[in-house]
Amino acid sequence: MKRTWTWTGVALGAVGLVVAGLFWLNFAPTRLGGDSIYVVTSGISMEPRFHTGDLAILRPASSYEVGEIVGYRSPHLGIVLHRIIGEKGGDFLMKGDNNNFVDEYHPAPSDVVGRLWLHVSKVGHLINSPRNRETSVVVAAVAAAGIVAVPVERERRRRRKSARRDGTATSRAKGFRPPSHRPRGGGPVMAVIGLPGQVAASIICVVALAALVLGAFSFTRSTTAVTTEHLSYRQSGTWSYSAAAKGDVYANGVATTGQPIFLAVAPVVKVAFSYKFVSALPATLSGRAGLTAVLISSDGWSHTLPVGAKTSFSGTQVHLTGTLNLPAIERLLASIATQTGTGAGTVGSYTLALEPAVHVSGLLGDSSLLRESFNPSLSFTLQANEAQLSSGQGSSTTTPAQLIQPSAAGFVGVPRTTSANLSFIGLHPSVSASREVAAWVLLACVLALLGLGFLLRKAYGAAETDRIGARYGSILVAVERPEALGEAGSVRVANVEDLVKIAENQGRMILHCAGESGRDYFVRDQALTYLYSVRDQPSGGRTAREAVPVVTPNTATNHADTETSPEEQD
Repeated sequence: MKRTWTWTGVALGAVGLVVAGLFWLNFAPTRLGGDSIYVVTSGISMEPRFHTGDLAILRPASSYEVGEIVGYRSPHLGIVLHRIIGEKGGDFLMKGDNNNFVDEYHPAPSDVVGRLWLHVSKVGHLINSPRNRETSVVVAAVAAAGIVAVPVERERRRRRKSARRDGTATSRAKGFRPPSHRPRGGGPVMAVIGLPGQVAASIICVVALAALVLGAFSFTRSTTAVTTEHLSYRQSGTWSYSAAAKGDVYANGVATTGQPIFLAVAPVVKVAFSYKFVSALPATLSGRAGLTAVLISSDGWSHTLPVGAKTSFSGTQVHLTGTLNLPAIERLLASIATQTGTGAGTVGSYTLALEPAVHVSGLLGDSSLLRESFNPSLSFTLQANEAQLSSGQGSSTTTPAQLIQPSAAGFVGVPRTTSANLSFIGLHPSVSASREVAAWVLLACVLALLGLGFLLRKAYGAAETDRIGARYGSILVAVERPEALGEAGSVRVANVEDLVKIAENQGRMILHCAGESGRDYFVRDQALTYLYSVRDQPSGGRTAREAVPVVTPNTATNHADTETSPEEQD
């Protein structure tokens, strides 16, 4: 038989729903609409804090700071859980706590999947794959649905079975078909006593608890967040050189950019480098720049030569010039070979690299501080009586145009204050909007509960038969009044709540019929009839319960014997 709803059960159900919702918000994996990333650790790089088989739950964040433990996607290793120890060129420098070296791969902010949120030791083997994790969540959801659905269906079947048993017995005895057991009380006022009111109250409580959770999240967080905006820029340069030549080796008697330099006919080379800083934002820059030449031996020896004087500049451009005396460089190499006794005085074992040393600093945009360097080299291979342009340290696929006109892109991070957002179930509402929604929903829930309280108070002022019908209508069956109701073999109960308990304990419906001065409600078993009577007041208003003492089955005196006759009153 179906059990009646209680406010305690409704409240516990509402709390259970809210707890389940909070569990979903915090632990649902990303593939099922949540924000949690599950990582099972392996290896010793993060000992002693993490060991193989530990579970780490990561949550995405708008920004990540030095010192935080995060997970990032490595091209070769998958998700790696290490600590941020620094930044370089907009990328993070990562290192395991137990390692004595920095990770070879430097992840960009987009490679980071989340910050460490929860660490649970020795449970990783239980959910060692994404499929197992998602399956566990789905099974939990199905089980929760079964917990709710199975008892409801079971109780519905029990109620139908009890109704058929009690109704059929009465019909066979009297040849009477029981009428519908709809509650006598109707309308929204009386409905608030029964299941509709309890369902409405439970829904309001669930919504209110959800609003409280939303309010707790939103009012404990700042309405603003500081994010980093990346402002891009590009540095570029143009190399050029020329040398006046003897004879007709070069057209017009001048060796120009891109051509080899023959020392016998073009001993002095004039070099130049034009630097330019380009950005869509206004830039206020200043710095210093100069040209140098570096002699590099094949065995690793190097020697720096000044080419041009260092100069200071303001703005986004600077032009550098210098001179290379190739015969002087050849004599220097011969002198070094003599001093060292290596005999490596041939110029074929050396490389001459021209390097600009450009250092700029200043403001990019309104308030972003910029400090940057730019030093692309232009290399020549020194051969016998010849300096041949080469790719130097660049790729073998580097074209001459790329060597002559090098460029590099960069960005600077600028802190910006924006509206802070929450993150749950794939939604990202702002904190300010969440606060307003939580406040208004809580106010609406309070008003709705006040309205239910007003209706409840009004409903309890109605006739008791209407209240019984509204509250217990689902377990009431109207029947024709049986014979000998209230006589020997009947037990009168003090209130309808006790009668409901008896009906639930025996798995029976409550039968009711018109009484002598009101309405009788009773539950029958094989030996006894449990009876509760409601007496109507002829003048209106609330009904009164019939004051009749309890009569046991073995008592020979019935209800009529206990009343005082008119003669005795006289």
